[in-house]
Amino acid sequence: MLEVKDLYVSYGQSEALHGLSFEAHQNETVAIMGRNGMGKTTLFKSLMGV
Repeated sequence: MLEVKDLYVSYGQSEALHGLSFEAHQNETVAIMGRNGMGKTTLFKSLMGV
């Protein structure tokens, strides 16, 4: 259902996500976990096109 390959996101000169890849299939649950500032919100914003 969702496939992400080599996702790169930057804020100016600061690289927030670099080379992120994952797949989420139908009827599968995927958890995105990490400490504050690890890029969870940036990941979801980039997937939504914000």
